[in-house]
Amino acid sequence: MIGGLVSPTDRGTPQGGPLSPLLSNIVLDQLDKELEKRKLRFVRYADDCVIYFRSKRAAERVMQRVSRYITRKLRLNVNLDKSTGSHPWWRPYL
Repeated sequence: MIGGLVSPTDRGTPQGGPLSPLLSNIVLDQLDKELEKRKLRFVRYADDCVIYFRSKRAAERVMQRVSRYITRKLRLNVNLDKSTGSHPWWRPYL
Protein backbone atom coordinates (compact mmCIF):
# COMPACT_ATOMS: atom_id res chain seq x y z
CA MET A 1 0.00 0.00 0.00
CA ILE A 2 1.16 3.48 -0.82
CA GLY A 3 -0.63 6.32 0.94
CA GLY A 4 -3.36 3.92 2.07
CA LEU A 5 -4.11 2.77 -1.48
CA VAL A 6 -3.46 -0.68 -2.89
CA SER A 7 -0.81 -0.55 -5.60
CA PRO A 8 0.31 -3.23 -8.06
CA THR A 9 3.66 -4.88 -7.41
CA ASP A 10 6.05 -6.69 -9.70
CA ARG A 11 7.73 -8.90 -7.08
CA GLY A 12 6.91 -10.90 -3.98
CA THR A 13 3.59 -12.30 -2.87
CA PRO A 14 0.71 -10.34 -1.40
CA GLN A 15 0.83 -10.02 2.37
CA GLY A 16 -1.92 -12.12 3.92
CA GLY A 17 -2.31 -14.26 0.81
CA PRO A 18 -2.35 -18.07 1.09
CA LEU A 19 0.81 -18.47 -0.97
CA SER A 20 3.04 -16.35 1.29
CA PRO A 21 3.20 -18.68 4.36
CA LEU A 22 3.53 -21.74 2.12
CA LEU A 23 6.55 -20.26 0.32
CA SER A 24 8.04 -19.15 3.65
CA ASN A 25 7.79 -22.69 5.01
CA ILE A 26 9.41 -24.16 1.90
CA VAL A 27 12.31 -21.68 1.84
CA LEU A 28 12.85 -21.57 5.63
CA ASP A 29 12.82 -25.36 6.07
CA GLN A 30 16.59 -25.16 5.55
CA LEU A 31 16.81 -22.65 8.41
CA ASP A 32 14.79 -25.00 10.66
CA LYS A 33 17.25 -27.80 9.94
CA GLU A 34 20.22 -25.53 10.66
CA LEU A 35 18.73 -24.40 13.99
CA GLU A 36 18.00 -28.03 14.94
CA LYS A 37 21.56 -29.00 14.01
CA ARG A 38 22.83 -26.27 16.33
CA LYS A 39 20.48 -27.67 19.04
CA LEU A 40 18.68 -24.34 19.45
CA ARG A 41 15.16 -24.13 20.85
CA PHE A 42 12.92 -22.16 18.51
CA VAL A 43 9.40 -21.58 17.27
CA ARG A 44 8.66 -20.51 13.73
CA TYR A 45 5.37 -19.67 12.03
CA ALA A 46 5.76 -18.76 8.36
CA ASP A 47 8.43 -16.02 8.34
CA ASP A 48 8.23 -15.19 12.07
CA CYS A 49 10.76 -16.93 14.29
CA VAL A 50 11.66 -16.89 17.97
CA ILE A 51 14.85 -18.53 19.25
CA TYR A 52 15.16 -19.10 23.00
CA PHE A 53 18.38 -18.54 24.99
CA ARG A 54 19.56 -18.63 28.56
CA SER A 55 21.55 -15.39 28.42
CA LYS A 56 21.52 -12.07 26.58
CA ARG A 57 25.12 -12.64 25.50
CA ALA A 58 24.23 -15.97 23.88
CA ALA A 59 21.22 -14.35 22.17
CA GLU A 60 23.35 -11.59 20.66
CA ARG A 61 26.04 -14.00 19.47
CA VAL A 62 23.60 -16.41 17.86
CA MET A 63 21.54 -13.57 16.41
CA GLN A 64 24.57 -12.40 14.44
CA ARG A 65 25.36 -15.93 13.24
CA VAL A 66 21.79 -16.77 12.27
CA SER A 67 21.36 -13.41 10.49
CA ARG A 68 24.57 -14.08 8.57
CA TYR A 69 23.34 -17.59 7.68
CA ILE A 70 20.00 -16.25 6.42
CA THR A 71 21.70 -13.52 4.38
CA ARG A 72 24.52 -15.58 2.89
CA LYS A 73 23.12 -19.11 2.57
CA LEU A 74 19.44 -18.41 1.97
CA ARG A 75 20.02 -15.05 0.25
CA LEU A 76 17.22 -13.39 2.19
CA ASN A 77 17.13 -10.01 3.91
CA VAL A 78 16.85 -9.80 7.70
CA ASN A 79 14.88 -6.85 9.01
CA LEU A 80 17.15 -5.76 11.86
CA ASP A 81 14.57 -3.21 13.02
CA LYS A 82 12.20 -6.06 13.87
CA SER A 83 14.89 -8.45 15.12
CA THR A 84 15.99 -8.36 18.73
CA GLY A 85 16.97 -10.44 21.71
CA SER A 86 14.79 -10.33 24.80
CA HIS A 87 13.20 -12.41 27.53
CA PRO A 88 10.18 -14.35 26.19
CA TRP A 89 7.76 -12.70 28.62
CA TRP A 90 8.80 -9.22 27.41
CA ARG A 91 8.18 -9.82 23.71
CA PRO A 92 4.83 -10.96 22.31
CA TYR A 93 5.00 -13.56 19.56
CA LEU A 94 2.40 -13.37 16.82
